[in-house]
Parts: sequence; structure tokens; C-alpha cells
Amino acid sequence: MKLLFETLSRIQPNSKIAIYSVLIISFYFTLLNADNIDQSLYNTIRNNWQSRRMDNLMGGVEYISSPVSLALGNLAVFYFGSEKEHNVAKLAITSWAGASVTGIILKGIFNRQRPENQQTSRWNSSFPSGHTLSYFSLATVYSAKYHKLAIPLYGFGVMVGLSRIYLGEHYPSDVFAGAVLGIGIGYLTLRLEKNFQKLWKCGNEK
Repeated sequence: MKLLFETLSRIQPNSKIAIYSVLIISFYFTLLNADNIDQSLYNTIRNNWQSRRMDNLMGGVEYISSPVSLALGNLAVFYFGSEKEHNVAKLAITSWAGASVTGIILKGIFNRQRPENQQTSRWNSSFPSGHTLSYFSLATVYSAKYHKLAIPLYGFGVMVGLSRIYLGEHYPSDVFAGAVLGIGIGYLTLRLEKNFQKLWKCGNEK
């Protein structure tokens, strides 16, 4: 994993965006042709890992990683943190907002049915996982600004992804796509940080 992030850091940011875009789309269509693998992995996590302890753990992870919890956590850092934390929170919120909009658009385009055939609108369909997408978009920004948090943040991100499968909300491919796309949006937000700072400065002057 460390080698992967070191390799990505050497790639030009514009190239990273193109690579992530091609990767996520290619992965989706590859899994459509390998649906048995996706379904088999889903069944293993969803059915074979069941226990009361896992129910409590995954339920807690789902609550912490919900859009409301993520938004409230960021707002707390924004309002009560130091000046640096205030600026990082603004950047993270920007990344989260971009991820949320991107997720809704992709859900509308692909309109993939959820694994348990839950009745949802196409804007809340299965691909990609919105929880995973939003979380990783935030984790990427905070990890870049606070390097010591990278391992725990990404580690919890794995738990977020597993919880979406365990609770029957998403296929593994939905989760993987959400994670990759979230990291990509986080990197893009960091790349455009100076541009966002100019916009925020103009807004404050008005």
C-alpha cells in the first residue's frame, strides 16, 4: 500500500485524474463480465461473517461514516479548530461536496440495483458506494495535511467499505469504485487548493 501511494505521488496530478477515471470505469465494466466473482465475495462477507458482535461493530461504523456524521465532524473542526485546522476543514468539506455530487451523478447514470433488491431511486442506487466515496474524499485531504493520521484514517476506510457489504447495501465493486473515486477527488481538491483559497478570499471580502 505504501509503495502504491509513493508511485501515485510521482505521477503528474492531471495524469492522476485521467488514470483514476479510466480505472474506475474499466473496473466497473470488467466486473459486469465477472459478476460471479462480485456476487461470491458479497455472499461471503454478507452471510458467512454474521454475528452479534459484527452487527454492533458494522452498525457503529455505518453511523460514524454517515453523511450527517461526516458533515458534523468537519463543521466541528471548522468552527472550533486552530487556523490551520479551520483551513483544512474547508478543503475537506469542498472535497466531500464534490464527492457527493459526483456520486449522485454516477448513481443516476449506472442505476445499478442494490444487492438485496432494496427499492431505491436511481439517484440512490448501488454504484458507487456513497458512504465509501464521501469518506475517502475526506480521508485523503486529512491524510495529506496530517501524515500521522494516514494509517488510521485509511484503516477505518477499509472498515467503512466492509460495513457497506456486510449490511447488504453494496457489492464489493461498488465499494472499491467509491474508494478509488474518493481518493481521486481528494487528490484533485488538494491540487486545486490555491484556486479554492482565492475563491474563499474573494467571498470573505464581499
